[in-house]
Amino acid sequence: MLELLKKTRLYKGYHQYEMAKMLGISKGAYNRKENGWTEFTRGEMMRIIERLELNIDDVNKIFFANSIGGN
Repeated sequence: MLELLKKTRLYKGYHQYEMAKMLGISKGAYNRKENGWTEFTRGEMMRIIERLELNIDDVNKIFFANSIGGN
């Protein structure tokens, strides 16, 4: 449910280029990850969780919905 990541990012006032810079990747690479074309690394997930102050429910919905029984 990467759409929740985008909504949360925008709500918190971050642009894709800011997230990309924080992760040390290009804006294009971040865009591909946020749109589900490539996966975030564990380290990237941890930095996103910290930056966006995600709670455990949102973390599960965003990053693990498909791996823990999501559709």
